[in-house]
Amino acid sequence: MKKFLLSILLLICTTVLMAQHSGNMVFGDNLPTRMRSSIQKNYLTDSTFIIEANVLMNVTADSYVVNLGVTDSAATIQESNKRINKRIDGFTNALSKLNIAQKDIYVDMTTQNKLFDYHVKGNAADQYLKGFEIGKNVIIRIKDIKDLDNLLITASEYQIYDLVKVDYIVDDVNKVQNQLFKLATDVINEKKGLYIAATNARLLYGSQIYGEDFYSYYPNQLYKSYTAQNSSKIYSEYDRLIKKDLKNSTTYYYDKINYSGFDKIINPSVIEPAVEFVMGLQIKFQIEKVKR
Repeated sequence: MKKFLLSILLLICTTVLMAQHSGNMVFGDNLPTRMRSSIQKNYLTDSTFIIEANVLMNVTADSYVVNLGVTDSAATIQESNKRINKRIDGFTNALSKLNIAQKDIYVDMTTQNKLFDYHVKGNAADQYLKGFEIGKNVIIRIKDIKDLDNLLITASEYQIYDLVKVDYIVDDVNKVQNQLFKLATDVINEKKGLYIAATNARLLYGSQIYGEDFYSYYPNQLYKSYTAQNSSKIYSEYDRLIKKDLKNSTTYYYDKINYSGFDKIINPSVIEPAVEFVMGLQIKFQIEKVKR
């Protein structure tokens, strides 16, 4: 019995330690984001041999595009537009203090809506046109993501609070693709040497690209969330009470894609959210037939 209790205690301790090391993310939907195909297949017939490579590169963005939503309302369209423009003009002018040029700012008109209300008299409620609401987006390009905090603080001074999204921009995607293609071909050539040594096969001169796939994951696709599970109990004699629980906070975090299935990874240990580029490449080789 003592041995049984000791085993249970060790199991519980091990579970607690695992939870501590994994962090609170275990409370969330933390299924790993995987590449499109993490299973590598080497297609072999009596005359051809296809070798596959999957490689990945984490790339820090060259710039960022911040989209802020702004709305304002008034009795007329003219007054509503005047009010929203006053706030936006004040905000965009203040951005010069953050070394953001006017050429890196664009204001996009998005919505114009009617606002309705009711005149209530007795048991009758008659709807009437109360005014108009205008929505605009202020789109700002910044070079350093560290500037985002000061940008949002400045926006709040003009009652602008809605951070719609942040786009991560990589200037030379073609350069990244070329780097990954070269890396993938190096992996395939390395595999080819191993497979030839293992099989004693002889390959004919020349080869052909059998398949190629190049795609990317951006940080806004990779953020996940969880809500920490806090709990407490009320004794049975208080069951008649209406309980008012404290709100559990929701945490958002950047979760890179699962590295399982990749042959090579450039810049694998990322701290700052990065754009993840993936190259899958297959090359077909011809096998020299053995003369009998």
